[in-house]
Amino acid sequence: MNRHTVRNLLFATGLLSLAVLPASAQLAPAMTVDNFKNGESIQYSAPLIAGTLPDAAADSVTLINASSKRPTLQMKGLAYKGKFKVLADLVPGVNDLTITSGTKTTKLKLNFVPQTSCRAVRAIYYTNNTGDAGFLSPIPNDKQDVVGKLGTAMLLLQSFTADRMNAQGYGRKTFNVELEPDGRPKVFIVKGDQAPDTGFNGGLVDRAIGQQAARPHTQYLIVLGRGCGYTAVGGNGKAFMGGSTIYTWPDTLQQAQASFMDATPIDTGKFHVDAVGRDVFWANTSTTMGACLHEIGHSFGLPHSMDGLCIMTRGIDHFNRFFTVVEPPSKANSKITEFKDSDIARFCKVTANNLAVSRYMALNEREYISGKTPTIKFDPVKKEITVSSEVGLGFVALDPPYGNPGADFCMPIDPSKPAPKQVIITEKDWARFGGKPFQVRVSDIDSNGNVDRDPLKPK
Repeated sequence: MNRHTVRNLLFATGLLSLAVLPASAQLAPAMTVDNFKNGESIQYSAPLIAGTLPDAAADSVTLINASSKRPTLQMKGLAYKGKFKVLADLVPGVNDLTITSGTKTTKLKLNFVPQTSCRAVRAIYYTNNTGDAGFLSPIPNDKQDVVGKLGTAMLLLQSFTADRMNAQGYGRKTFNVELEPDGRPKVFIVKGDQAPDTGFNGGLVDRAIGQQAARPHTQYLIVLGRGCGYTAVGGNGKAFMGGSTIYTWPDTLQQAQASFMDATPIDTGKFHVDAVGRDVFWANTSTTMGACLHEIGHSFGLPHSMDGLCIMTRGIDHFNRFFTVVEPPSKANSKITEFKDSDIARFCKVTANNLAVSRYMALNEREYISGKTPTIKFDPVKKEITVSSEVGLGFVALDPPYGNPGADFCMPIDPSKPAPKQVIITEKDWARFGGKPFQVRVSDIDSNGNVDRDPLKPK
């Protein structure tokens, strides 16, 4: 299958037609934005705007940012059966956006307020000692633009995080990304000491970053260049991802949504692909880019989840659905797949709650109280576990031991109310484990944590 434009792909599979709309549809109201309020302020620069339009046959929308002079002032988005999604590239301050499809238009003002937090996630492309930043690619005359690919990925990961956190009731919280004056994310190419084709060596990577790209209060997304190994692992402030599959990633924000609709097959005998058997461009991009966010989650201290669509499990394979309106064909499925909002990758409730208390998710700089460890005490008479914090509790979870196979349940704490100083866990709450061992995992609102892996032992 050759590459498809979104229009050709939808028409080719029979999901769009040029049928004449009934009079009731022709008189329908203008298109509307469903996920942002006019005049809303946000603290990330590449929001995905979703809405409704009256023309069910429309397959695209165009967004123009009248406040921008960047090449991204005009963006093309996707539409299907009366729903649309389009990315925007915001400049600091108020952005006057116009979204058009055919004769229908809607306007939206969004105020982009850059984050003031000193904490950030920094993008690194790590090479061997030759400094070669190239990669194998099936694309003729590939630009090999690792800076563009990693920078675009950072914007998409940040945008997904903000939206999915908002969906769980925590507002548009997301991590900070360092931006250049032109709005592009900063990406650092770090040259290691290791010889070509010597595989993954975490110690050498750490040393090279320490010498060339270290920054206080920073987590790192590290994409490994040619011959430096293929892995996906995260923890202790670093998220590693092999770079042999980034040839499908978009170079620019303008290309992002189209890249998730690209059903070009991959010759797995010649090129590395990581797409769980789907083996086409869009699937490779979804799984590998989603895996980057998964590993960033581990670097923030998140365990795996029991929710199959959570980013902290195999939700990475459906990362693409957040940015698209339908799913293109693949090697595993020859037809276009329609999906519901509930089929899109997400942060499940326990993961979102856990993430919300991370200092890296605080949009703006503030003072923290450190060293105040929350307490976990069991009362065998009342059969209650009391969790307490001088600072205020932000997260209380009950997990299988060591979070294996994954987190599944957290006590309800309303983020719109003052943080409670105490949470009581009752026997009814831990009955879900059927008498098997479990652990209590706690974080206060200043990200001071504690874990009790034998909580029913009197302290």
